[in-house]
Amino acid sequence: MSIPGLGQIAPPQPSTTSTTRTITLRPFWEYRFEVSRRTGPLGSSIPSSSTTTTTTASAGGPGTSSGSTTVRLTTGKADLDGTELALNHTYTFARGARARIVSYTGATLEVAGELASEKVAQYARPEESAQLQVVNLHFALQEARKKARAAAGVGNAGIQQQQQQQLGPRVLVCGAADTGKTTIVRTLTGLATRAGGQPLAVSLDPREGMLALPGTLAAAVFGTVMDVEDPAGGFGVRGTPSSGPSLVPVKLPVVYYFGREKVEEDEGFWKVLVGKLGGVCRAKLEADGEVAATGVIVDTPPASEAKGDVEMLRLAIREFGVNVVVVVGSPGVYEALKKAWGNHRTLYGEEVRFFQVDQSDGVVPREYEFTKFTREAAIKEYFFGDAKRTLSPYTQSVGFDDLVIFKTPDDYYEDYDNRPPGLERAEITAEMSHWTLAVMNASINDPPETIRQAPVMGFVAVADVDEDRRRLKVLSPVSGRLGNRPFVWARWPEPYINLLG
Repeated sequence: MSIPGLGQIAPPQPSTTSTTRTITLRPFWEYRFEVSRRTGPLGSSIPSSSTTTTTTASAGGPGTSSGSTTVRLTTGKADLDGTELALNHTYTFARGARARIVSYTGATLEVAGELASEKVAQYARPEESAQLQVVNLHFALQEARKKARAAAGVGNAGIQQQQQQQLGPRVLVCGAADTGKTTIVRTLTGLATRAGGQPLAVSLDPREGMLALPGTLAAAVFGTVMDVEDPAGGFGVRGTPSSGPSLVPVKLPVVYYFGREKVEEDEGFWKVLVGKLGGVCRAKLEADGEVAATGVIVDTPPASEAKGDVEMLRLAIREFGVNVVVVVGSPGVYEALKKAWGNHRTLYGEEVRFFQVDQSDGVVPREYEFTKFTREAAIKEYFFGDAKRTLSPYTQSVGFDDLVIFKTPDDYYEDYDNRPPGLERAEITAEMSHWTLAVMNASINDPPETIRQAPVMGFVAVADVDEDRRRLKVLSPVSGRLGNRPFVWARWPEPYINLLG
């Protein structure tokens, strides 16, 4: 129906009134939530099971952008993965974000926005919470760090000299899939930073992409506060200088490109990169006394008690000089790893201690659609920013002959005993559209294996390929000539939607 002068009558629109809720946390209670991935009217969906929250309807709570959720700490103290929330500061969580807020003393939160789910995990006593084990582990690690600093002689100028026997703890966190390993790594990193240390965090799980896009292995020193609004809990691309300005000081990671989702898809190459990253970390410990005293915290890929997985963990323990192994849940992994390690010692001659911590009952499996959403969100944020920070990537039209792009040979995985070289020159075709390419810190004249094992400088996205004109449209986070560095086209993460719409 239409009325002259007014045109078509629009259909009724759903209300966009925000609902503000008050969440009360007692000591060691946890508030877990997932922001809805869809855009639309704001609302709330609170599952009835295991949930006791006080909900208050309001016609206008804290401002939220479409699809986002805000959280404000109104009383008490609370942490998000080891980083303390500021009182009366409004934090905004974007679509699809999952987060866990813990209070050790009790707190009240004000929450507004559309959530896919939320839950308050309650415990009659702190001992019932798996988080108490993580906190106790942190205090034990802090004692080891104090001893390392005391042995090194810390004055106003800091640690003057760091010997091998004065190193702080090197911690490896492992376990089966979806047990909360990465959350514990972020928490231990956040708590160590909050205590004034500079932990060296390492991610060996290519699915996570710490401070880089998925498909990478990385290490970085966390000497400043983590960004709790980051969808990756402070480990995402938001915290890197290549993704633009940030209110939170950026981190400078060392990144290697694996280009596969799972370790078993190219276990040999994964081992090579672990060795290179281990060497980088050992050099950092030798060069920086404060980092050496704080120590290393290593996140690992999912592991079972299978022999191959245990050998994967043993390699990581050796390369990073790990002296504290934390197994999350997974009793089979705990027993198999202890048995396989035996009486071996670290490369610094220390005994390795094994600890088992319970899996939090709030951990939920990450379904495929969620992981795909987070990967795509990370790629988009790397080039274009987010609701709080808009970036403008540079678009360049480049000739086929002006770029040197490598890929893994198609028959690389067919015969491990007689495999071809790790990389070969890639033929540029329309199939390359919408893929991200790694820009390697190497020369285009270097041997393929040297290029493959080089650190990553950044990433570009292929927006379009015009085979008739033999030109590519490429998005880059920074300006500059592209042809003087080699590019690597791997097979994961899968191509993203057209970034230019």
